[in-house]
Amino acid sequence: MLLGFIFLIGIVSFWVWYSLPKEINQAFEGIVYGVGNKSNQLNEEVTITIKGKLYRKIFNQDRFKGTIDIKGELPKNIIIDKKEVEVVFIENGGSLLIGDSPYGFFYINKDLSELTIIVYELLESVSDNATYEWDPKGGLLISGPATNRKEALNISNKLIEDLLKPLE
Repeated sequence: MLLGFIFLIGIVSFWVWYSLPKEINQAFEGIVYGVGNKSNQLNEEVTITIKGKLYRKIFNQDRFKGTIDIKGELPKNIIIDKKEVEVVFIENGGSLLIGDSPYGFFYINKDLSELTIIVYELLESVSDNATYEWDPKGGLLISGPATNRKEALNISNKLIEDLLKPLE
């Protein structure tokens, strides 16, 4: 009986510890770059700062709520600038939302030391409906920590390997 009680206390303690929000305050030196037909169009150094809370759930999807700030020479369609974001994680990646708008897909490893953002591009905007897309044959990514395109590409391929064949 005592052993069962100790086991129950252990399980409850783990659940409470696991579910407490984890404060995130990370900065990465990274690269914004293109793949496919955009591979030679863009290769810029940026600083990526992530601040907020990671909410981990045992029986539900993990979530990050906070800000992502990207500083550097950026194309006009990369609009993250200390805006409040929410990321709902599915496996190792999550859909990145700014307000109600999809921005891209956000991948980060378990120890929060490497990240990749697939940047959606606006295809069409009609009244209240907008269509966004990302294509590995000509899309933009942001990855860090990286000091050059090759390092950024290695991080992206490692983090999103289950979804896409290796990016070039």
